[in-house]
Amino acid sequence: MSLASTSPILKLSDLTIRFGGLTAVDRVNISLGSNDLVGIIGPNGAGKTTIFNMVTGLYQPSEGAIELENSSIVGMRPAHITQAGIARTFQNIRLFNELTVLDNVRLARHSRTSYSLLASIFRTKGFHQEEAVIKDRAVEILKLFKLEKKSHLLARQLPYGEQRRLEIARALATDPKVLLLDEPAAGMNPNETMDLAELIKWIHDEFKIATLLIEHDMKLVMNTCQRIYVVDHGVLIAHGCPNEIQNNPKVVEAYLGTSESSEKERS
Repeated sequence: MSLASTSPILKLSDLTIRFGGLTAVDRVNISLGSNDLVGIIGPNGAGKTTIFNMVTGLYQPSEGAIELENSSIVGMRPAHITQAGIARTFQNIRLFNELTVLDNVRLARHSRTSYSLLASIFRTKGFHQEEAVIKDRAVEILKLFKLEKKSHLLARQLPYGEQRRLEIARALATDPKVLLLDEPAAGMNPNETMDLAELIKWIHDEFKIATLLIEHDMKLVMNTCQRIYVVDHGVLIAHGCPNEIQNNPKVVEAYLGTSESSEKERS
């Protein structure tokens, strides 16, 4: 077996970040293979989103390494990290609400344009040809997500669940090698969450994209993820398959909760 087939597509090594005297993430190691669907769970404030923010260049780590396909991306700007092949969604939906559904996806697709600034200013033949390709690809993506009939609507006019789907569709428009989903089920009802779980598995199978998922909905995580990392107070406390995580005493105590701790919470 070749090294390329065994090397992780995304590797976080001893990843650490400090804010003043607070260590928010402390020597976390996470590895994601090119065909992996992996979850990160942990209590509120555990450092999960902070990890995503470092991977996508919003925060710079104090220590440690972040490698995409064996190349460091530490210090790269967020736009360049997107171009390198990492896309993400956010806890709070961040669509361009006053743009149409189609234009939200088209705008994301522009991370893959090759025409120059002058070509865009003077509207050259090459500019128009590439813009046509971008529009066609955006429409294809919306069809896959069953949003093509609403492509003319403003993003804010979509129901909440469809806004989530649009955000994921927009991320996929950048042709990522790694997809980071930050609490995609937040604010969804049980039926929407069930549909989302199927959508995540379908995206993984259809697009062949390595996926890293942060989520509080344990049913969704356990039913979709192949492996799970557990973070508590910025420290990685467990890693394994869903069954191992469900039965790990440290996880039960720190996140899932024991019957005793649950009783205390209710009192």
